[in-house]
Amino acid sequence: MIEVQDELIKEIEAVRQIPIVPTMLEVVCQITGMGFAAIARVTDNRWIACSVRDEVDFGLKEGGELKIETTLCNEIRDSRQPIVIDHVAEDPDFKHHHTPKIYGLQSYISIPIILKDGTFFGTLCAISSKPAKVKNTKVIGTFNMFAELLSFHLQSFDLLERSYSANLELEQKNKILTTANIDLDTFVFTASHDLKSPVNNIRGLIDALSGSVAQDKLDRKKIHQIIDMMKSSVDRLGITLDDLTTVVEADRDNAAENAEQINIFELVEDLKQDLDSLIEESDARIEVDCEDTNVLNFSKKNFRSILFNLLSNALKYRSPERIPEVLIRLHKNDGKLQLSVKDNGLGIPADKQDKLFTMFERFHAHVEGSGIGLYIVKRMIDNAEGQIEVDSSPDKGTTFTIIFN
Repeated sequence: MIEVQDELIKEIEAVRQIPIVPTMLEVVCQITGMGFAAIARVTDNRWIACSVRDEVDFGLKEGGELKIETTLCNEIRDSRQPIVIDHVAEDPDFKHHHTPKIYGLQSYISIPIILKDGTFFGTLCAISSKPAKVKNTKVIGTFNMFAELLSFHLQSFDLLERSYSANLELEQKNKILTTANIDLDTFVFTASHDLKSPVNNIRGLIDALSGSVAQDKLDRKKIHQIIDMMKSSVDRLGITLDDLTTVVEADRDNAAENAEQINIFELVEDLKQDLDSLIEESDARIEVDCEDTNVLNFSKKNFRSILFNLLSNALKYRSPERIPEVLIRLHKNDGKLQLSVKDNGLGIPADKQDKLFTMFERFHAHVEGSGIGLYIVKRMIDNAEGQIEVDSSPDKGTTFTIIFN
């Protein structure tokens, strides 16, 4: 219903933007001798005045409405034929019609405005409480010409608007494509770098293992050490491959199609089980502030990944000087749903925050990780057309805020 109302407002505004409309209505009043002329937008259930010339205080202003069933335009919309009446009292078809009686009309002319694509827009009409000579080729021809001009301008306005919208959409797609190309370059460079490192390690360890095995006397302790190091390199390789797969899945997943209601309290309790070792070793306190348990409608898989990354980071990058405290808050602000995850951890220096969501970027070497978690969070939020903000101070803590559209 709101979209229909917005469309009507746009169409009424389109008529107002046609520069010849005031002159057109003035000419209509002059050639008919009538004191009221209007351009009306007529739908199945509404009659709205787009532009008005009122010399007789009829009382209808621009944007004003008449009940559609009380107007003759209601019939014109269905027949798409003009109605022209010189003198209602002498007209066999309309002398008993309810519309002239309701509005006190004696003369009337209304021509349908048909757009070039065949759409019925409304009417160009004029009325008078006195008889008038309007049923002639001069008046009807002028009205038809004006109706065609209005149709042309409205169609041109629509084409310009569509062109503008198409250009905006194209610009947006170009921005997305540019970002995607940059991300792809970064992805290829960093992925190849992170894959080369464990592969080179494994290659070197295989050479070392081959050398040890080739010796006459086997050093089993050294061989076991090399094998353990190879396992570690293979594990790192596996983690990198898993992270890269997660990035691809984050871009391919359609969050809107998989949206469902999420109980944040249940989800946080579930995540606590996954993060049990981190919580236990740090005595972390995690609180949830949310008035409505099922207020969020989002892809559960994606939301779980987002919250897991933010919550695990809050625990990993905790300060050694205090017990970790994490507040997860879900609330509405200015009609939009917001999720915030606030901690009292190490914080992030201001000069590094602009690289926070970059792939494979890490700021604390003492914590294990691939540096891909926040990148994935950002991608998922971007794909859902949301926003993510960060507010952080070194040694005071960090707050991530996600705004859902």
